[in-house]
Amino acid sequence: MEKIFTPMPVAIHRRLPLAANPVGIVPLPDGGYLLNFTSQPDVVKLNAELQEVWRKDLQAQTIDYVPCVMTASRDGNWFALSGYTDVRIFDANGSLLRSFAHEPWGHFQGSSCHFSADGQFIWLISPDENDVLYVIRLDDFSVAATYVMEDDGAYNYTFHDTPDNNQLLISAAAGQDEALLYLAELQDERIVLTELAQCRDRIFGSFSPDGQEFVTAPHYDEGMELFSFPGIDRIALLEQAALFEGRDEYPSEEDEDSLDYTVLHASNDTLLAFTRFGRILLIDRQTLACTGELTPEGCAIQAYDLHGRPTTDPAAIIDYAGEIVTVRCNGQRQLLITHNTGELRLYNLPEEL
Repeated sequence: MEKIFTPMPVAIHRRLPLAANPVGIVPLPDGGYLLNFTSQPDVVKLNAELQEVWRKDLQAQTIDYVPCVMTASRDGNWFALSGYTDVRIFDANGSLLRSFAHEPWGHFQGSSCHFSADGQFIWLISPDENDVLYVIRLDDFSVAATYVMEDDGAYNYTFHDTPDNNQLLISAAAGQDEALLYLAELQDERIVLTELAQCRDRIFGSFSPDGQEFVTAPHYDEGMELFSFPGIDRIALLEQAALFEGRDEYPSEEDEDSLDYTVLHASNDTLLAFTRFGRILLIDRQTLACTGELTPEGCAIQAYDLHGRPTTDPAAIIDYAGEIVTVRCNGQRQLLITHNTGELRLYNLPEEL
């Protein structure tokens, strides 16, 4: 029986032209966003319709190949900027409340932060010979707990909320060398950190809306894997060969399409996989069959020949490149895309996903 594969066009709901694509996009609980940029010092706050609320020079640009990483609290009352030599905490209007200085991060390293669900603590990482994980009380900015990371200080860290308000995940990526995932918890003001060996060389994607699982993309050439939560057992695997079986819509004489580090839950029933060619493939969660793809309005995929020139000759095509830079799903069942023209775009997801 032939597998059904359905392209699903989605129209642009909102668009915001920008001078450059943001390096950081942080969702806010009211549906808005905070943006910062590689070469601009501004932080921009947007509402849910991508309209600018305020723009402030908070020195949030990349310095010496270290991006300034933003994090917002779940209630939207705080946000933090973790940069080259400090972590700064702000109120919702961008007024500085506290700054924590640290040694400079190395090239392409750095860390996000994490605000606890109860609003009592902020988690942050300071670079050192061995990087140090801190938990800071937000009422008086005193240190509640520390943990010396067992590594050589060569990682870039990202914190992830979990459905358990007392636990969080921490990704640690060392460029192309390896990717680690930790489960962290504060118990009696003591940090308990556990490496999830089963998730080694996996790239965290997202939790399902029901909180029962999370999906990961491959760090190398493997497929996508799903893990239960809170048990964190591997419960499903989709190899790349199976994902791209029969996907001959973009034939090439040389390079083949592959997963591009991003796999997300669109819903409890559907996964999205962003590919190197710039496609957004749809995967049925139960069967793990590739059932279609989203084709966002205004996001073309261009074929190229051996000399890097655009071509329409099927015999000359060796590669493809799409216009989508990043893809994410927000809490309003929308797709948020950064486009290579420097636009931020919102698309409403189809009801059937």
